[in-house]
Amino acid sequence: MTKFFNLRRQDYNDIYADALKGGIYEELPRCPKCKLAARKRLSPLVIEWDYGSNIIGDFTWPGEEIIVTDMVRTCFVSRGFSGISFEPVEMVQKQGLKKPRKESKARNRVWLPYLGPPLWNLVVTSWCNMDARSSGRTLVSECDGCLRKRMIVHDPAAPLIVKPETWAGSDFFCIREMEKMVFVTGAVRQAIEQNKLANVEMKERGYIREPET
Repeated sequence: MTKFFNLRRQDYNDIYADALKGGIYEELPRCPKCKLAARKRLSPLVIEWDYGSNIIGDFTWPGEEIIVTDMVRTCFVSRGFSGISFEPVEMVQKQGLKKPRKESKARNRVWLPYLGPPLWNLVVTSWCNMDARSSGRTLVSECDGCLRKRMIVHDPAAPLIVKPETWAGSDFFCIREMEKMVFVTGAVRQAIEQNKLANVEMKERGYIREPET
């Protein structure tokens, strides 16, 4: 049995800088039955720093995206963690907005031009499926055209159980039924704790059964 953990934001009190997500989106084909259409964000991820702090944490959380520092990227790559890639991050700032001369006022956000080390968009590339019944959930079909489903949660405290045959053994992964929530194995959790990485926390969320023999 392999335990896994939900990777999530830690700071909501402006200790670390926050960013707003932007970018260019591609409209995906509309479902001929329910007429809904999804959008796909194109690379690179574009962000604008928000007011609050000028201290960039090891992790930054614009929307459902994850940005990490170059040190975090080096840490994960050196350990050979699988299921992730790193894409560039582009920063923008409203036209006419300039850094205040007073240092006390300048500390309330990150200003451009950015002169720090590279930042990276951490992208999860590995996906698996959940055993809904064992996880205290039911999936209800809402459209058989685009296969859209709605989840009913019967027991919020129940652990999430991943179908072992759908897991590629990756250290980072997403569960299709949980959309873009990011999960990690114990090895990633240990690396984050050992390096005392900032603005991230991990909650035990479930496990992957051993494959039946």
